[in-house]
Amino acid sequence: MKERPILFSDQRVRALLSGRQSQTRRIMKSQPFGPVQDNHEGCYGIDVKRNHLQGNLVMSMENISHHSPHGQPGDRLWVRETWRGPVIAPEDVARYQQDPAAFRDRKYCRYRADTSAWGSEDGVGHPGWQAGIHMPRWASRIDLLITRLRVEKIQDISDDDIIAEGVQFDSHFLNNFFTMQSETDSPKEAYRKAWTAQYGGTSWEVNPWVWVIDFERI
Repeated sequence: MKERPILFSDQRVRALLSGRQSQTRRIMKSQPFGPVQDNHEGCYGIDVKRNHLQGNLVMSMENISHHSPHGQPGDRLWVRETWRGPVIAPEDVARYQQDPAAFRDRKYCRYRADTSAWGSEDGVGHPGWQAGIHMPRWASRIDLLITRLRVEKIQDISDDDIIAEGVQFDSHFLNNFFTMQSETDSPKEAYRKAWTAQYGGTSWEVNPWVWVIDFERI
């Protein structure tokens, strides 16, 4: 069993904490690619960020999951999120100065996902917030167990999977992340808009291959 970090936004952390999210999609760094091929078997992977071929030959879409950078079923993920810490109470300052390592514990941390989405004393603009990418293991409060891993095109997402990603259908605001722009928007259209906002203007239209990670919180 191995464990790896994975980055989540504030809105998705709220979905994790409420138990509404059990699945996430991450763009494959190396996209399976071959001329005039859609099943991508017997071709090489292309790194879409660096625009050059990779060395791993994709023999079938069944074995490509073994190359996942996120791990395999049975492995664990620890969540990185926007945070600050250690936060030291005035009465603990002297003890902290003597032994800073004793305060490397998540009980001394604050997390932006726990604050008001519209800003507060601890809101988005607080100068002490640190980007989740820099969160150390000791500050993480959410652990996930991978239960299933597969690959698919982003546009192949089903309504059931949209729900598993944390989307709620009984509210105008979907999980504080996916927002219906009008009553005529379908769940998939709402997801498309959110995906495009996160990954860029043509990220949906190019229909990239993504890692689909099913998990449970532990």
